[in-house]
Amino acid sequence: MCIRDRPFRLGIIGAGGIGSIHIRNSINNKDINLVGICELDKEKAKSCIKGLRIPIAENVNELIKLRPEGIVIASSTTSHGKVAKSIIKAKIPFLCEKPLASDLNQAKQIANYANEQSVYGAMAFNRRFHKRYSEMRKAIQIGEIGTPETLHVTSRSANAPSAKFISTSGGLFGEKGSHFYDLIRWMLNSDIHEVFAYGDALFDPEFKTINQPDTAVVLMRLNNGVLCSLNFSWRSGYGHDERLEIAGSKGMIQTVQNTNTSEHDTDKKAFFKLRNLPNWNEVFKKTYSDELNVFISEIKNGRKGNLPTLSDGVEAQKIADAIDQSFQTKKSIFLNNL
Repeated sequence: MCIRDRPFRLGIIGAGGIGSIHIRNSINNKDINLVGICELDKEKAKSCIKGLRIPIAENVNELIKLRPEGIVIASSTTSHGKVAKSIIKAKIPFLCEKPLASDLNQAKQIANYANEQSVYGAMAFNRRFHKRYSEMRKAIQIGEIGTPETLHVTSRSANAPSAKFISTSGGLFGEKGSHFYDLIRWMLNSDIHEVFAYGDALFDPEFKTINQPDTAVVLMRLNNGVLCSLNFSWRSGYGHDERLEIAGSKGMIQTVQNTNTSEHDTDKKAFFKLRNLPNWNEVFKKTYSDELNVFISEIKNGRKGNLPTLSDGVEAQKIADAIDQSFQTKKSIFLNNL
């Protein structure tokens, strides 16, 4: 059988929220042979494979011995540096879930090491694969709204994560925000020049104990002059709320929420209450399988360029670190100083 025709040998590290999505997609894809999962919590891994005879490795080296042709890194953010180093040393291509690392120095180390060893690494910024965002980018590129001037992001999660999870995930700025920093750079073809952040733990006192905000507003100025505002929260009382609006010299383009109703609530004296918003998994379910298919295709065909790069991951990490620094110091941060 030609190597291009047989199922691709894939390994996955992590069986948590995102890892379980990749595991399920791999099992359901006839073109993928899931050769192994690396997960310390074997019961969690077993719950994902539902009785299938897929090896569960306790460490990365055990997974590497199963001879995967590519690996998805979906473990905790704090583990990415060590995990990526082992994968790169073994010369195996990898797709890394965001954020690339827990800080900028580690992100640079991963990208530099992969480059030195000529190992293909890509970032799983799956929002790029959603039609709503690819259409916005195309509209901007062909000049439908003229010259972009302002951009606004709203991202509020229906189910708040625990402070324990946040302590290893990258937090509001690193974990949630990284998708949108990447989208901004990708859509507007510009890096970020300056950031300022307000944030606080408004509803979860445990976040205060780890000095992390559960709610924040971030302001950005891009190198091309576009002004951006981002409204982040780990809580939404009405479902997963993710909206993006870009205004330009000739018009405006925005995403539209899929909701059944927007109404005046006289009993609770609320002006508007959005209901029945789809959860994030419903909205972005297809993007995970799409990016995985592209990752495998690029390895098999030897043609790269359709996935976000490790350099994109480094840039997103630089922005996250600058925003966190602004939050800590209450000062505006210029990214060319990082």
